[in-house]
Formats: sequence, structure tokens, C-alpha cells
Amino acid sequence: MRPAVHLVLAAVQLMFASLAIAGRFVLPRFPAGTLVSFRVLGATVVLFIVNAVSRGTWVWGTRDLCRLAVLGLLGIAANQTLFIYGLQHTTAINASILVTTVPVFTVVGSVLTGRESATPLMLAGVALAGLGTVYLIGPDRISLAPELALGNALIVVGMVCNAAYFIYSKSVVGRYDSITVSFYVMLFASVGVLPFGLMASRNLDVSAVSPTIWWWVIYIVIFPTILTYLLNIWALQRVSSNIVAVYIYLQPIFAAAVAPLLLTGEQLTTRALAGGLAIFSGLGLVLWSERRLHREIPVEPLGE
Repeated sequence: MRPAVHLVLAAVQLMFASLAIAGRFVLPRFPAGTLVSFRVLGATVVLFIVNAVSRGTWVWGTRDLCRLAVLGLLGIAANQTLFIYGLQHTTAINASILVTTVPVFTVVGSVLTGRESATPLMLAGVALAGLGTVYLIGPDRISLAPELALGNALIVVGMVCNAAYFIYSKSVVGRYDSITVSFYVMLFASVGVLPFGLMASRNLDVSAVSPTIWWWVIYIVIFPTILTYLLNIWALQRVSSNIVAVYIYLQPIFAAAVAPLLLTGEQLTTRALAGGLAIFSGLGLVLWSERRLHREIPVEPLGE
């Protein structure tokens, strides 16, 4: 596996982690459902323009369009919508920990469907990184109160959808370039999120949204949305879905490292350092296992 793939996957998680920080500035003035719609619709428009200007491929085959529709509805529309509505019925701590189930669901799903294999070394790495993430976030603050059960369940289902997106994406990402795939995925996702966005927009007071907030919204559309999904698809064309998924464990580390620089009251703790060490060790085991399996996918241009 070439170093560029590692750097790209790390950059993706850094941008995803920045979403939590940017959201702290935006969500008090911006309904969550409207923000999701802005992310997806904005990304769709930009990626359409980029695909047209770069003379990218346009997909006409019914089978591939159906596959791309499934990816868009699973990985973005269902995942984002279930997470947001789940977050309204549970705690942020619960949500942060439940997000880390994606690599577990991805590895289990890829093995059960026969798409990829997993060695004991890889499973140990996933478990170690997961434990490090739970410790970093704080297991003592997890709440299992009955009134939070609905929110927890919605988020878990959303993470299953995200894992299915990683697994199922292998059926189409190698057939087209990453820009083309990203555009169609966002296009179909916009169909799924638009109804929720329109309902949430009724609570949006445009006059109360400052220019600074709009700049944060633009940032969210470009970096934690367009670039993250584009680069994730680029990576999925080159490595297994298990590797792409396990990099999710880096999100809380990046959030813990960057938050003190931008948000008051945030600080880097010994717990964050210890959890980070466990996460990096687990990630190292997964990458070592992947290397031993020789499951790297050639990085020559695809779809040509």
C-alpha cells in the first residue's frame, strides 16, 4: 500500500473530525436537517460542474445507476439522517462511541458476504482501536437510560448503513473515476435528504444567520463533505473497505487535538494521549494484517 493512500485516509478523518467543531458554530443558528441538505445539494452541484469541466464519464447503464443510487441512499442519506435524528434522542457521548461501530460492522459484513477476509490479527487491531476510542471518549459517561434507547438504535442503524456503503461500494467504484462516482452518489443522496431539509428549513431564520456562519457552512460543504467523500472513494478504489473503515478511529484523536486550538474550554488530556496510542497501535495491526494478505489494489488509473 503506497504512503499516499495512508495520507489521504488520514486527511479524510481530519476533515470529518473538523465537522464536529464547525458544527458547534453553525448548528445554534442552522437546523440540522437544513445543514445536511446544504451539504448534499451543494456537493451535488459542485461535483456536477467538476465532472462536466473535467470531461468525466456520465453513467447511463441502469444496473450501475441502481448501484450508485443504493450507495447514495445508504452511505449519505440514511446514514446522515439517522445520525441526526438519533442525536436528538441520545447524548453526544453515546453518539460518539456508537460511530466507532462502523469498522466492526464493515469487517463482519465483508467477511459474511465473502467480499473480503479478516485475519485474527486484523480483528485484534479493530478491537484494540475500538477500545482505545471508547476510553478516549470516556466509558464512565455512557448512558443506557431507557429514554435514550430510540436515539441509540437510530444511530446504530445509521452506522450499519455506513458500513454497507463501504462494502457495497466495491461493486462500482472500480468502474468509474472518483469524481463521477462522487457526483452520482451525492445526486441520489440529495433525493433522500431533500424532504427532511425542506421540513427543517421552516425553522430557519435567514436574517439571523451571520456572514461568518455562512462561511462555516461553505467550509462544511467543501471539506467535510465534497473532499471527504471524493477522497474516500479514491481510496476505496485502491484498498479494501476494511482499511477505509478502520481509519474512522482517527476521528476522535484529531478532534481532541484540534478542538483546543479553536474552542474555549477544550484541552488535550492524558486520557486523549493514552487512547490515541491504543488507536494507532490497533490501526497498525490492521495495516500489518492487510499487508500480509497482499490485498492491495493496484493504483493505476481506473475507468479508462
